[in-house]
Amino acid sequence: MAVRPIRFGTGPGRLPDRTALVEAARNIERLGYSTFAMADHLTIPFAPLLALQAAADATSTVRLTQTVLNQDFRHPAVLAKELATLDVLSQGRLQVGIGAGWMRDEYDRSGITYDKASVRIERLEEVVVILKGLFGDGPFSFSGEHFTIDGIEGTPKPLQRPRPPIMIGGGGRKLLSVAGRQADIVQVMPRTRSAAQSSGPPEVSAQTYEEKIGWVREAAGDRFDEIELGAQLLDVTLTDDVDGGFEAFFQRFGRLLRARGSGEVPSREELRSSPMVAIGSLDEVCEQLLATRERFGISYFSAPLGSTPGSLAPVIERLSGQ
Repeated sequence: MAVRPIRFGTGPGRLPDRTALVEAARNIERLGYSTFAMADHLTIPFAPLLALQAAADATSTVRLTQTVLNQDFRHPAVLAKELATLDVLSQGRLQVGIGAGWMRDEYDRSGITYDKASVRIERLEEVVVILKGLFGDGPFSFSGEHFTIDGIEGTPKPLQRPRPPIMIGGGGRKLLSVAGRQADIVQVMPRTRSAAQSSGPPEVSAQTYEEKIGWVREAAGDRFDEIELGAQLLDVTLTDDVDGGFEAFFQRFGRLLRARGSGEVPSREELRSSPMVAIGSLDEVCEQLLATRERFGISYFSAPLGSTPGSLAPVIERLSGQ
């Protein structure tokens, strides 16, 4: 697999108003992040695509993405138009992030039907095919299990040609297989597993990341080398006290998993050896991330949950673009 330059992405978290959004976007751009990401949940303050346009107006270089759009919230023909418009108005800075949807409570509270995972994943693949078709030249038609498109000319056309890059992230084989077939960027994620599912290597282990990338490779076939691999870092801590820094992370991570109802809380040894945990001096952390790229081909790193954008600034300055 070709060695890709390292890049980093992050988001602003929950924001109270436009001023905070604009300040966050400018700060993330100034720190050297490649992407500024907005989540897509009914429970957070801003709709991601509209918020990203405000961020685009306030910045000039950072790419605009979503982590990730819920494909059940918008019809793909409407979504294609909104995304293409954002790409044009941001002068070609859109990176599409899309997923199958997972937060059951949002579906139940809004009255949106929550289909079983296999159906949502099947529908996601149709959505991505339609987005590609409407981003392309000429009228587009499609007939699938979930959607029918009859000769629609996508307009406007995205500024990026042949289209803005599309990212799909996930942790299961079905979803990562869709990503392997359809995505330009694949974000390999750990799954939250119940106690009954907690057999085999932990989700955070090197062995599990290798297995998941293998699923992507198998589904992608000859196009695998064209795919950029990404992952979310679990922790990056710059410290001279490696043991103390790790113990603080271990306690935080355990609380997070328990709050999410996970039956699988990795041991200290399992977390220490995870390719997504980097704790130590700046040199040690950078060596860890370079080794992760070398072993797995992962070059696009999302900041850990709950971290501040500035916490990665020295790492970004050292590694971004290498």
